[in-house]
Amino acid sequence: MEMAEFDIKHLIKILPKLIRENDEIKGAIITALSGVVATREDIKELIKEMDKRFEAMQKQMDKRFEAMDKRFEAMDKRFEAMQKQMDKKFDVIDKRFEAMQKQMDKKFDVIDKRFEAMQKQMDKKFDVIDKRFEAVQKQMNDRFTDVNNNFTLVFRRLDEISIGADVSFELFCKNVIKSLLKAENIDIPFIESGRHFSDPKHQVFKDTTDVEIDLFCPEPPIIGEVTYKIFDPSKMKKFIRKIEFMENEIFKKSARRYFCALEISKECYSEIYTIAQKHQIKIISKEIKI
Repeated sequence: MEMAEFDIKHLIKILPKLIRENDEIKGAIITALSGVVATREDIKELIKEMDKRFEAMQKQMDKRFEAMDKRFEAMDKRFEAMQKQMDKKFDVIDKRFEAMQKQMDKKFDVIDKRFEAMQKQMDKKFDVIDKRFEAVQKQMNDRFTDVNNNFTLVFRRLDEISIGADVSFELFCKNVIKSLLKAENIDIPFIESGRHFSDPKHQVFKDTTDVEIDLFCPEPPIIGEVTYKIFDPSKMKKFIRKIEFMENEIFKKSARRYFCALEISKECYSEIYTIAQKHQIKIISKEIKI
């Protein structure tokens, strides 16, 4: 019988009845299905087998987790060992820095002491220099005092001399200038009187090129004016023009300047000395005020 000719619907309808009533059919069906459908015992065996597999898998997983725990423990120990090693190294570094700091502190202490010693030494040297300057200043003051005393004596004698004694007063002025420079340890062999110079540009006088210098010395450069009675500052202003001419055209440098007057009137006294101080001119008179 072919499958197409067999009535499957009719078989499905009567099969339950055949299985209940006919043992042969039942046995045939069970035999046919034994290789395809699992029995209860097969299921039990399958469950047991699955349990065994799960247990083996669980044991294997436990072993793996234990191995992982051991590896983590080993890593923790390695980290702890590394941390201890780093701590030791940092301790060594800290100690080295402390030692370095102490060494630097000692060196700076030595430097500070050396600076203190140097400062004390310099203070002592400056004290010595100050004392030497004081001694020199005192010596100069004593010399100027002696010069002033000599001037006082000379002027007392001049009061007894006639004002018309031209040569005596001019010679006196020369000696005064030499004494002043000698107090500065400067020796002058001579000072000329009445030296004449040509002024083609008329820097001193508009009506003449002749310029007469009462007191003249080329080295050190000295220019002096000698007069007897001063009633106004005109002679002082004329002397200033002579100074500018001599320093610019003849000396080519600054000169020592002396204005010698036997008498200066009270009316122009203050103005004369103000002009002299402004132009660094030393005045030689009865009363010496430089």
